[in-house]
Amino acid sequence: MKEVMLTLIGPDHTGIVARMAGVVEANNGNWLDSRMVRMGGYFSGILRIALPEESISSFGGEVFRFMKEVGYQYSIQPAELQKQTQGGSVAELELSGQDHPGIVHSIFDVFQKSGANVEELSTGLKAAPWSGTPVFEARARLNIPDGVSVDDLQDNLESLAADLMVEVELK
Repeated sequence: MKEVMLTLIGPDHTGIVARMAGVVEANNGNWLDSRMVRMGGYFSGILRIALPEESISSFGGEVFRFMKEVGYQYSIQPAELQKQTQGGSVAELELSGQDHPGIVHSIFDVFQKSGANVEELSTGLKAAPWSGTPVFEARARLNIPDGVSVDDLQDNLESLAADLMVEVELK
């Protein structure tokens, strides 16, 4: 079996996931991992799929026809079969505060400078219950390299959070 990564994005339609799963099954594939979301009227996803080597070409052809039919952009790439070993520790970030430009850049610039790698990020807006003001929220899973002090990173984030007027917690 060979693993491939499929990314897709296009206008949301009912049944996209079911039909995509049908294409995987029809090619004797196995749906391994995925992350999918509907946002702003679009549907986007990334999937890791295992396929018999002899099915990869037919899978690509079926995906092409399906994506053309529904008006989606897509890409199929070979997946890394060996797990990356990064070492270090995993940290969870939770952030919230009144929305304004620059929050994501400022916070994640701190992580970049420390060498931390973002493994998963989810952001969104919600209305504050007391005023209806937009509140920005972010949750992230990060890999903190060996030799980087999580306490120092937390201190840097807290000082930046005061400037940005957001609450930040790194666990």
